[in-house]
Amino acid sequence: MPHRNRILFVDDEPSIRLTLPPVLEQHGFEVKAAGSVAEAVKHIEASVFDVLISDLNVEESGDGFRVVSAMREKQPHCITLILTGYPGFETAVDALRLRVDDYVVKPVDVETLIAALRKKLDQK
Repeated sequence: MPHRNRILFVDDEPSIRLTLPPVLEQHGFEVKAAGSVAEAVKHIEASVFDVLISDLNVEESGDGFRVVSAMREKQPHCITLILTGYPGFETAVDALRLRVDDYVVKPVDVETLIAALRKKLDQK
């Protein structure tokens, strides 16, 4: 059986946590979902992931970067994507500083997301 890329998906919106992971799984990914920064950090410490997709604002503004930092520290080779409804210049600067691999603007176009993930995983 081929290796399935493992995704950690972090978003505090239950509707997105219920809808996006199954779609990613249909495309051959293995997905763990977390609804808080603390839960995400627990997953990061317990399992190895190929990709992190985190909402920019999980519980409070910009705390998605805390998840990215934790991932960068524990699993530096993990590809990191930030989801945001409101891409702003300040957050773009923070993202660059943390070496976020990509920004995805909500509402997420799944085909675009999958294509971006495959491209990044192929380059890895």
